[in-house]
Amino acid sequence: MLEKWNPSVKMITVFLCVFILTVRNNTKLNIIVFISFVIGMLLFSDVKPGKIFAFLLPAFIAAFGLFIMGMFYSRNSDISIKTIFDISKEQLEVLATSGNMVTALQLATRLLAYAGMGILFSLTTDGEYFVRSLMHQLRLPPKFAYGILAAFYLLPMMRNELRTVQTAFRVRNMSGFSLRPKILFTMLVNSVRWSESVAMAMESKGFSGEAERTYHDIPKLHVRDLALAVVSVGVVAFVA
Repeated sequence: MLEKWNPSVKMITVFLCVFILTVRNNTKLNIIVFISFVIGMLLFSDVKPGKIFAFLLPAFIAAFGLFIMGMFYSRNSDISIKTIFDISKEQLEVLATSGNMVTALQLATRLLAYAGMGILFSLTTDGEYFVRSLMHQLRLPPKFAYGILAAFYLLPMMRNELRTVQTAFRVRNMSGFSLRPKILFTMLVNSVRWSESVAMAMESKGFSGEAERTYHDIPKLHVRDLALAVVSVGVVAFVA
């Protein structure tokens, strides 16, 4: 179901939910949004649960880091994480009800909510279908749309070229570290050549962003897309 949701409407829905979370410092809202989006992916998408939690793992680590920062390193905190195991039970109770705890929870849960929405959009949206939806629903000029698609399909070739360059360096008994400047420069030179070839091929085929074009597959905007967007934004706004 989520894969069939119009990508443009889905993107606008996510942006509106992000805006509501940004202007509201509500830990309960952040938790509800995060859980709702994760459950939505589990129940109404074809994404495997293992893939979802693999993407969520870095978000949990980052959220834990924000929680520690807000808890122990805020301006008004007089307890360091180094002494957390040495303080008394009474001090822990005071710390748990302090403003630092509220701030830490707001930071951590907001990041999780953002991550949940971003992961839902990225894992349930096909890249090519998204660009075509931008072109037809949001009137993105075809020149930019096809340029984005060309760059999108060049990415696998760039990955293969990086591996080829790394192998060539290792054959010469040189370091094949992927972030080495010489390796990146060689890969980027070939990528620029490919992009120029793609541009010339498009021009030779008479492509023009100003001419009228016909399309084989046009993304449709259905009532269910708008209804799902209204329900999603409405629930978030109501809880806020």
